[in-house]
Amino acid sequence: MDFSRYMNREFVSRYLNRETAERIRTDWRWRPFLKGAGVLVALQFVLFGLLIVGQAVPDKPIVDNLVSSIEKNTYGPSGIPDRMGTQSDTFTECVVVGTGLGASPDESALSRAARMPRIDNCAGGKQDILDLAQGKVFEDNNYYKYWAGYTILTRPLLATVGLEGLRIISGALMITALFAAFMVVRSKTSTAVGVALFLPFVVGTNMLSTPSTSFSQSIAITFIFLSVIFTAVGFTRSKYLGLLGAGVGAALFCYVDLLTTPAIPWAMSAFALAAAVWFKDRNLKNTATWGVLTAVVWPAAFGFTWVFRWIFGAVFMGVGETIAMVQKNVGFRTGGSFSGVSDVFGAGVTSNVAYWWQMIPTAPFVFFGCLIAACIGLVLAVRGGGVERLKIAGVLALPMLIPPFWYVVVSNHSQIHEFFVNRGVPVALAVLTAACWAAALRGRSDKGEDLSVDRPQVASGSTSVGSLPPDGGSVVR
Repeated sequence: MDFSRYMNREFVSRYLNRETAERIRTDWRWRPFLKGAGVLVALQFVLFGLLIVGQAVPDKPIVDNLVSSIEKNTYGPSGIPDRMGTQSDTFTECVVVGTGLGASPDESALSRAARMPRIDNCAGGKQDILDLAQGKVFEDNNYYKYWAGYTILTRPLLATVGLEGLRIISGALMITALFAAFMVVRSKTSTAVGVALFLPFVVGTNMLSTPSTSFSQSIAITFIFLSVIFTAVGFTRSKYLGLLGAGVGAALFCYVDLLTTPAIPWAMSAFALAAAVWFKDRNLKNTATWGVLTAVVWPAAFGFTWVFRWIFGAVFMGVGETIAMVQKNVGFRTGGSFSGVSDVFGAGVTSNVAYWWQMIPTAPFVFFGCLIAACIGLVLAVRGGGVERLKIAGVLALPMLIPPFWYVVVSNHSQIHEFFVNRGVPVALAVLTAACWAAALRGRSDKGEDLSVDRPQVASGSTSVGSLPPDGGSVVR
């Protein structure tokens, strides 16, 4: 037997390089995920600290400004028309305004942040505010089932510029976030993709009415766009940081939201990272992998952050009380009984599609406009890259399934709140349209397209950690 080839220095070097590279690749690829988990854990304590800061703002100037709003008839009532064809969410606006109010002046900011006091909604909130002005203290009004992170913004602004000023600022933040989200998506993909992703949401919902009637929705929409921004900006450095950006965006959305429309930032963030990967790598496998990872990480980070809120609550309010509160609310949101709510499978989907089509005046134009634009995109994709481009369009369009999935999972909530949950319908159309145009346009990379799975080959050169690609890829190509 000829052993001479095994004594060849080049053969030994290449063999050791292959084994070392494989070991380093296996170990190193988990590190970004572990670091990301560490970031999310640390973020929870930062978020709780911000709650304490918000609760340190005294109630008196807030109550004084709210009394002024009541006198000017700019507080409530619930369910007023948004003047864009649907009902406004003034109910939630009243809830958000009253969150943090009602505690004794002697109670510490830490205790208030842990249990989060709250007065009544629009129905009884007006009288509660007048009672607070007379020095009344409300007992047993805990509201820690949500983070109520918006209080870091609402309480200082209510104390300084009042309810009317808060509405103006929330609208300005929403428009600024929309513009920033469009610009970062455009920078990672193209102008056409950015327009296709955001325009249906702007013209196919009552988004622009929210600052004047339900600023709480404006804040939530701001953080929808922030989730996309964090995802795209993180991708500027690496795919892993893009994924971490999506996770941070999910955590922040959970922090300020009251379970309004999580499916929207979830779908948009998953599409944004997948599209950015496609435009950079032109590799179908990479695109699908990072799209799926984002679709998994986003709800995981959202749920993780929500659970951490309950953990903080349990530390201060007791485990038994917290578990009972969670069981009650989760059971009701997923399938509790409510007048007019159907328990038929898929009722949440049909309810929201019907509401959007019937109540949003621009719905038919958005629907047919998206279908026409998507068809044009597909034609251009096939002409420019053949039928194989249909695969990438299909992969990039997968996040459009997230809103209907959400409607099914939280059917009760989706039907009760269809007057704002319906926004997921034009978002699904937006993702579909943007996916078709992403498949049609040229990427920003000079590499050739690769719609197949690469066969690994051993790369020559060093296999040290420093030589590994910044996205955690292998030196084996």
